[in-house]
Amino acid sequence: MNQLKLTTQINIIFSFVTLLGCVVFLFIINLTFDKAYENQNRAFLTNYFEEVKGSYQPNSNTFNFDNETVYNDYFVIKEGEVFAYSYNNIPEQELNLLMNKMMQENFKPGQPFDIKNIPYTRMDNISYMGQIVNPIGQPKYGIFVMSNTQQFITDMTGNIPFYTTIAFLNILVLGNVIIWLWSSHTVGKLKELQEKVDQMVYDDYQTEVSIENAAEEIVSLSKTIDNMRAEIKSYEETKKEMIQNLGHDLKTPIAVIKSYAEAILDGIEDKEAAALIIKQSDVLTKKVRQIIEYRKIGYIDAEDQFELTSFKEIIHQVVNHYKYITDKKIILDIDEDWQHVMVKDACYVAISNIVDNAVRYVKTKIMIQLKNKKLTIFNDGEPIEENVLPKIFKAYEKGSKGQFGLGLAIVKETMDRFGLKVSVQNHANGVLFTIELQ
Repeated sequence: MNQLKLTTQINIIFSFVTLLGCVVFLFIINLTFDKAYENQNRAFLTNYFEEVKGSYQPNSNTFNFDNETVYNDYFVIKEGEVFAYSYNNIPEQELNLLMNKMMQENFKPGQPFDIKNIPYTRMDNISYMGQIVNPIGQPKYGIFVMSNTQQFITDMTGNIPFYTTIAFLNILVLGNVIIWLWSSHTVGKLKELQEKVDQMVYDDYQTEVSIENAAEEIVSLSKTIDNMRAEIKSYEETKKEMIQNLGHDLKTPIAVIKSYAEAILDGIEDKEAAALIIKQSDVLTKKVRQIIEYRKIGYIDAEDQFELTSFKEIIHQVVNHYKYITDKKIILDIDEDWQHVMVKDACYVAISNIVDNAVRYVKTKIMIQLKNKKLTIFNDGEPIEENVLPKIFKAYEKGSKGQFGLGLAIVKETMDRFGLKVSVQNHANGVLFTIELQ
């Protein structure tokens, strides 16, 4: 089945379901008609029985009932023998069979009853009913009527099963045509989507994936794929830009180190040059460390690395580190704690990066507040440039005093992993960073 085309599979399934429905429907409709028309036949036979019974005279030596019908016959048994009968509608074999049955069951010697009613009974293709009377001092007799029930039902039903079958066959053919047209259109749109995806991969995600005049699900799928394409394209561009920036950032300290090292070897520079080499090595080390931290963010999604972490504890650790680096005031307002499921080391790096940024720009004080599950870090330094502010958390986006352009990108990526939101705002007297729940 899986080897067949989707259009063929849908047509086969539709045909199977339609045929199965046709068989079940015909069975039910025939059963319903049979039951309904047999009830009608019972009513007709009851009326016929009353007419025959009303016409029979027990003391008469002859009986001839002239009211012929299309489906009914009668017979009268008197003193154990058939006294009168008609066989216009019931086959003679079935008529004789029923006569013998009634005589054997109801006209044996020693059966003490006055009146015995034989209810409506179905026997193969015919049905019958009757009454046996055993009056005192008179001969015992029985009046019986029969109906060719199957013939009555067949005549009443007519060609309904045939026309019903024809109707279902028309539905089957028309339905398959409609299904084929619909599925061909749908499969065509899926093929168009496949071609656009292939083209998208071929030209490095430049081709836009868009499907029109298709089912809502296919259009939605194409939009989702196109969003994925845009994200991959953005990621590739960012990666390319990062590689270029990385090469530039690493090239400068390496060039300085190399120049001063050669100068020392040539006897041109002294120990001061060695100090510059050490300084540039520290810059290079810090740069490499940030690159490693940025790359590590993609590996902190494993649940076994997460734990309930205290922001209050992380803030104290960060402040204890930076209070010996800067002479500016660091004011804490963290009387209450906020615990969140995170990776402790990654959270420490993110908070450190915000504080490190504040230390570079601060004039007199840094204020850190933890309240109502919201962490704010304020510094009274100069505001962030308006053209930089919307993309400050993008990798390699640097302000006027920025170093490498990775610190705040690490903050953003890390907080996203923890289900937290980080934002920054310029104020009249400084810059405010905020971390809160998304």
